[in-house]
Amino acid sequence: MDAQPAERLILIDPATGTPLSRLQTWLAIIVMLSGTTFVALVVTAVSPIMHQLSDYFGQGGHGKEVAYGIAIVPSVGIMLGGPVTGWVIEKVGSRNFLLSILIVFGVAGSAGLYLDNVWLLIATRFVLGVSAAGIVTGTLIMIGEYFEPVMRTRILGYQGAVGAVAALTIILSAGQLADWGGWRAPFAMYLLAFLIFIAAAIAIPKRPLAEFRKVKEVAPPGAIIALLPVITVITALFIGSFMPTIQISFLLADNGIMKPSTHSLVLGASALMVALGSAVYGPTRLRLGDRWTLRLCAGLIGAGIVVMGLARGAEVVALGCAISGMGTGLLNPQVNNMLITRAGRGARGRAVGMGYFARYAGDFLNPVVVDPLTRAFGIHIAFMLTGAAFVVGAASDLLARIKRSGTASA
Repeated sequence: MDAQPAERLILIDPATGTPLSRLQTWLAIIVMLSGTTFVALVVTAVSPIMHQLSDYFGQGGHGKEVAYGIAIVPSVGIMLGGPVTGWVIEKVGSRNFLLSILIVFGVAGSAGLYLDNVWLLIATRFVLGVSAAGIVTGTLIMIGEYFEPVMRTRILGYQGAVGAVAALTIILSAGQLADWGGWRAPFAMYLLAFLIFIAAAIAIPKRPLAEFRKVKEVAPPGAIIALLPVITVITALFIGSFMPTIQISFLLADNGIMKPSTHSLVLGASALMVALGSAVYGPTRLRLGDRWTLRLCAGLIGAGIVVMGLARGAEVVALGCAISGMGTGLLNPQVNNMLITRAGRGARGRAVGMGYFARYAGDFLNPVVVDPLTRAFGIHIAFMLTGAAFVVGAASDLLARIKRSGTASA
C-alpha cells in the first residue's frame, strides 16, 4: 500500500482487496510491529540474571555453563525454527500459524516461573526459541504482504525500533524484578504473548486455506541458495552484535560490578541506541544503499566492542554498548529488508526464516568464538580482539571496493 497520512491509514487485505476497519488496521499494525519484541524477550529477559542463574544452578561447579545454556538454547530453537516455520507459513498462511505460535510462546516462556528441573527449563527454552522464530517470521511476512517497498523500509525500521524500546524496557524491568522477586520473576514477562494473541485474532482477516493456496506464488528454483552468501555475512555480523547480550554480565562481574539492576542499566544503553538506529534506518538506507549500510553496521559494532573491552567502570562499558547498539539497530531492519526484497513473494517465508537462522547462529557461535579468547587472554582482551576483527573487516571490504573501482568512489 502507498504511504498515507496517519489519520487516514487503512490497510487492505492483500488477498481480497477488502479494507480493514480502523480498529483492525491499528491492531494489525501493533501485531506487525510486535514481532521483534518477542525476540527481544527471548534474548534480554534473562541477560541481567545470568549471574544469578549461574549461582542457583551451580551444582558441581557448572553454573556458568548452565546459565549459558538457558540463554543460548533459545537461539538454537530460533536457528532451527526460522527456516521450518517460514516454510510452514508459506504452506498455510500467517494468520492461523501466528495465533497458534503465540500460545506456545506464552506457555513455554513462562515456564521459568515454576520449573526447578534445569533440563526441563532448557527444553522449554528451546521451544520458546522455535516459537519466537515463528512469530517474527509471521509478522515480517505480513509486512511484506501489506506494504509496498518504500513504506516497507520505514515499517521495518519502526518494527526494529519498537523491538529495541521493548528490549530496553525488558532489560530494566528484568533487573528490577530480579532484585525484587528473585531470578524467577522476569519470566512473567513472557505472558505478553497472550495479549498479542487477542489483538491478532481481532485484526487479521480470516482466509480459508484453499483460498490462500490459490493466490500463493511459487518461488523460482534456487531462490534460497542464491541468498547463502548474504546469510554467511549476516551470521558473522551477529556474532559481534550479541556481545552485549551474552558477555556483558561476565565483563561487569570481572570488573567487580555484581548488581543485576546495574547490569540492566548498562544493557539499557545498548537497547536505547538500537531503537535509535532502527528509527533512522529508513532515511539512512535510502541515502547509503545496502553495502555502505552494512559497512557502517560492522564498524559501529566493532568500535563499541573495543570500547567495552577497554572499560573498567560501568559508565564506559555503557558507552561501548551504545556505540555497538547503534550498529545493531541499523543492522536488524537492513537484514530483513534485503531478504524480503531479494527473495520475492514465493520464498519470503523461508528467506526471513533463514535470516533468523543466521542471526542466532551468530548468537550460538558467540561463546564458541569468545570463550577460548577469554580463557587464553582474559575477558577484556577477548572483547578488544573481537571488536577489532569487525573494524578491520569493514575497512578491508571498503579498501577492496576502492581497489576494484580504481579512483572511483566506493
